[in-house]
Amino acid sequence: PSATKKSNTTEKERRKPPSTQKPPPEKSQQTSERPSKLPQPPPPTTMIPSPPDSSWPDAWLMPPAECTDQKAPNRRSPNVPVTAPQLRSLGISYWHLDPSSHSYPPLAVPWNPQDSPDPHLSELRDERGYSYADIITVHPDTLPEYEAK
Repeated sequence: PSATKKSNTTEKERRKPPSTQKPPPEKSQQTSERPSKLPQPPPPTTMIPSPPDSSWPDAWLMPPAECTDQKAPNRRSPNVPVTAPQLRSLGISYWHLDPSSHSYPPLAVPWNPQDSPDPHLSELRDERGYSYADIITVHPDTLPEYEAK
């Protein structure tokens, strides 16, 4: 009696077209392709809670043309809002710290954040490893050439 060899592949698998994907590069190979996602910063560890999404400032996509008037809203028509979760996915954090509860200089570039009288700001600075800051008060009395900008 003759022995018959059976195949473990099904008819569907035999008709499947060959894969068009490139195999991943070997560890020693270098690739010029950019990663699909940028590395994300670590999540904030501060005890100061981020406000609810509804309290975040408005954000939107700007028109693709060059910005000619910095004072204009520069929104697309129709407007394309950017949500708080979308901003967080980009690594943007937001906290509201009451500036009226502490005294800051109207302009300090650079400003030493170790001079901060605000314990919440100091906590954010320390926990996130910030070592540099600028203070710029956007107001006609404090910002040179305010009307021209």
